[in-house]
Amino acid sequence: MDVAIITSLYRSAGHLAGFLERLETCMRSVESRGYSAESVIVSNAPDRAEQRILRAALDSPWWTSRSRLVAVPRETLYASWNRGVGASSGDAVAFWNVDDYRDPAALVEGIELVRQGHGVVCFPYLYIAERRLGRSRVKRTVVFEDREKLMCIDPGLDFCLGPFFMCDRRLFHEVGPFDEQFHIVGDYDWQLRAIRHTRLEWGERLGGVFFADGTNLCDTGSPRQLAEQNVLVKRHSLDRAEWPLDYRAARLFAAYRVPLEEAGEHRPDWSYDRYWRRRRIADRIYRRCRRTAGVPIRLVRSWSRGVR
Repeated sequence: MDVAIITSLYRSAGHLAGFLERLETCMRSVESRGYSAESVIVSNAPDRAEQRILRAALDSPWWTSRSRLVAVPRETLYASWNRGVGASSGDAVAFWNVDDYRDPAALVEGIELVRQGHGVVCFPYLYIAERRLGRSRVKRTVVFEDREKLMCIDPGLDFCLGPFFMCDRRLFHEVGPFDEQFHIVGDYDWQLRAIRHTRLEWGERLGGVFFADGTNLCDTGSPRQLAEQNVLVKRHSLDRAEWPLDYRAARLFAAYRVPLEEAGEHRPDWSYDRYWRRRRIADRIYRRCRRTAGVPIRLVRSWSRGVR
């Protein structure tokens, strides 16, 4: 196989049917250029809706010869990525999030660059962030992460792989798998390790469109991301200050294994994430109640002062 496309699923039924259509279109386009493609989908604790959508799509003869479905209990994204690489055979490896769009032409360019001997290939991409301001109001921010901008980033210090990178399978085995204890920064950690073996090559095509709607693992404001980045500061001796953490995030940071040689099989703990989501929901409810009740309360207080 020329390319293996790895996808990790968790509670993704709302995006899944559209993703599978885009994936099939993309793989057919790659094959029309004379290359072979395979898909490995790692489904984390799949619910009935996901199982129904996957069965309806993947039971067709076309999919049967080009895809592999692996169902597992819930694990971290990077554990699923490692699992997907192990279950695939493509010379080039690509990762595709279920709610993103990937350009088939960039996949073809990546295959060709990997064939030319480049270990890691990165692409420019569009970043679209949506923030819901009310029931009917949505604020959308669109940022073009262009090639020149990304090439100016120091790959030994800051993350620049982006969501649409590809790598040579041989380099992946040389660098080693993703550190499965991470929930958010495993690809950043892998980048910092990979540049000791190869330099990053930049493709010309637009890699795709990355959507951030607040449900993503990254860019949600979770202190877990700051705690994990502090692990990387220590592990790789990065020339930057550590992020300040509250006491709960500091306890979370202490649970990580900093030396790479100590990182192995990891049983993920989701309790902090559940706590943080509950707190975020409570803060949102509090702000809404305050906006709703604040005006009458201020009027009553003003009226009371006037009567006196």
